Amino acid sequence: MVIEAGRHRRPASPVRRGGLVVLCWLAVVTAAPRRHSSELVHGLALFGHLVSVVLGFGAVLLVDWFGLLWLAGRRTLDDVRRTAEGAHVPIWLGFAGLLGTGLFLGPPSPTKAFAVLLVGVNGVYTARLMPAMARGSRLLTRSLVATGISQLGWWTAVVLGFLTSRS
Repeated sequence: MVIEAGRHRRPASPVRRGGLVVLCWLAVVTAAPRRHSSELVHGLALFGHLVSVVLGFGAVLLVDWFGLLWLAGRRTLDDVRRTAEGAHVPIWLGFAGLLGTGLFLGPPSPTKAFAVLLVGVNGVYTARLMPAMARGSRLLTRSLVATGISQLGWWTAVVLGFLTSRS
């Protein structure tokens, strides 16, 4: 049995959430080139970065998988919505972990930095789509575009992070 507690405070607007994502991203992109980490701190940050990728991107892949199953007629939209609601916290914890640990890994390439920003802002946008879809609104095209942007951003950041760590 699931008991749903009432909300005690109004959730932040998408503009505020998006602004917070941009501010945090700007802080990391601005501060990372100025930081000089020891080998130990760099190694710990790299491990934390990998854990954050697994947590955040893994949850995104799960939600997208359920979306594909829905498109194939093997799951309901409610299944996708519940999966997305359950994955919301791990996705954002992973994203925050990537920003926090990225601060100690040195300056990201401009392309990777943009991909990370794209993932964060797209995540705020995507969070707004699911409630509308649950009300029966037909937002399939926007959802597919948001999913494609998410996948492109995450994969770009992962591949560039891998290539950067090898040089």
